[in-house]
Amino acid sequence: MRHAYLPLALLALLPFHAAAGTPLEDALAARADGPLYMFDVIIQNSDTDAMLRVDPSRPEGERLTVISPPEKDWTDDFRKLVDKMDADTDGDIWCQGFGENIPDDAALVSETPTTATYTFKPQKGAKPDDLDDIYKYLTGKVVVAKDDPAILSVEMVSEKPFRPLPVAKIKTFKLNFDCSRAPDGRTHIARINVDINGSAMMKDFSESERQTITNLKPLPDSGMGTK
Repeated sequence: MRHAYLPLALLALLPFHAAAGTPLEDALAARADGPLYMFDVIIQNSDTDAMLRVDPSRPEGERLTVISPPEKDWTDDFRKLVDKMDADTDGDIWCQGFGENIPDDAALVSETPTTATYTFKPQKGAKPDDLDDIYKYLTGKVVVAKDDPAILSVEMVSEKPFRPLPVAKIKTFKLNFDCSRAPDGRTHIARINVDINGSAMMKDFSESERQTITNLKPLPDSGMGTK
């Protein structure tokens, strides 16, 4: 469900793998299973200031509740976002899922007593992803915890302008995922920051969006062995 929280223009991006014996591999090999959580998502951009509640224990298509704004104030774009998120939401907000996009040659670039930072060229995952066509233009960075292995943050940026379509040019692209510990110790996506600057159809644009995942509450009877 991680990709459900990206803006409509990006919608998606996830999963990673590393080399044996590294802090990155330890982070990706950490326990993945745990209870399901209900949580809130705050979305903020130039057109939207909204809060949504996700309950992945409910039937598909009924897991998303819009807390604000009231439906009478919904824009067409916001309604499309709600519909997309409602269709995609499954409760998977876990940062360990970033595995498939990190190749085996991820390079260690810095290290502290508690963290290790790697750079990598993002690769496509096993399943089609909405960002598959632009991974080749991006450079990634991942920070992992060493003492209690887990992914702490992921960043993907464009190093130079690129054209995802003949009629569109992206001058700068930056996508950040910051992770926090859930009550069971796994790290979950806590903040998503997206900044895009470019032009399309001969018009310049600049877009920023901030999303926050908060207020995690374990769902009764969800047990272990779930995501």
